Amino acid sequence: MNKNNIAPQADRYSANTLKYYNNLKNVGGFDETLPNVGTGIVGSPLCGDVMKVQLFIDDDDKITDVKYKVFGCVSAIASMELVSELLKGRTIEEALSLTNEEVANSLELTELKKHCSVLAKECIEAAVNDYRLKQNKTISMITVSDKAMAKIKELISEHKSIGINIAVLPGGCSGFEYTLGYVDNAPTDKKFIEILGIKFFYNPDEELLIKGVNIDIVENSFGTGFIVTNKNQMSCGGGCENCTCGCFNK
Repeated sequence: MNKNNIAPQADRYSANTLKYYNNLKNVGGFDETLPNVGTGIVGSPLCGDVMKVQLFIDDDDKITDVKYKVFGCVSAIASMELVSELLKGRTIEEALSLTNEEVANSLELTELKKHCSVLAKECIEAAVNDYRLKQNKTISMITVSDKAMAKIKELISEHKSIGINIAVLPGGCSGFEYTLGYVDNAPTDKKFIEILGIKFFYNPDEELLIKGVNIDIVENSFGTGFIVTNKNQMSCGGGCENCTCGCFNK
C-alpha cells in the first residue's frame, strides 16, 4: 500500500473518498495457488497506479471474501476499498456487472481521478478470469485474445452496442466463414456467451461451428482488423476482408 504518514489534503478529495481511504478493512492477500482464489493485477502506465485484488469464491460462485493491495494515490486506494466491500456476498456475474461509473459516483471522483475506478473494474475482471481458468470454467466455445478483447470493448463503447454477433456464412476454403457484427438489441432467438463482461451472440443452429472459435487481431499491409479462426473446423476464418463490424483502420 502506498499510504504514508502524510494525510491527504481534504480539499482535493471528497468526503466519501476520504472515508474509505481512512478506514481500510480489506488490505492483504490470499494464497494465489488455492483453486477457489482468483487473482487480478492491473496497472496504469499513465499514472503509475498498480492494483491487485483477490476474490475468495465458494462452490456456488459467490464471493465470500476480498483482499487487495494498491500502489497508488488516495483515489486508487479508496476505489479498491469500496469495491472490496461491494463484492462480498455477490455472485461472479453480479461482480462483473459492477461498473466503474458506480464506483466513481459513489466516491465522487473528479474527472482526473476517474481512471482509478476503471482500473478497479478491470482488476475484478482479471480476477474472475483467473478463477475461471483454475476451475476450468472458462468458456472453451469462444476464445478472444487480450488485444482483440481490448479493441472489442473500445468499439462496443463507441457504438453503444450490447455485444458482438458471430455469424457463419457460406464461403471460405471449407464452405463457410465467420463474420462479426454489432448487436444493438438483445435477440430472443440467439444464445450468448459472456467473456469478461462482453456478450458474444450466435445462432443456436450454428453452435457446432461456433465451438472452438478464436478471435484475434491481425495487422498487415492492408490494415488492421479482426480475424476469426476455429481450431476445430478446417476454415480460413473471415479475416479482415469479410468481418462486418466496421472496425478496421485501412
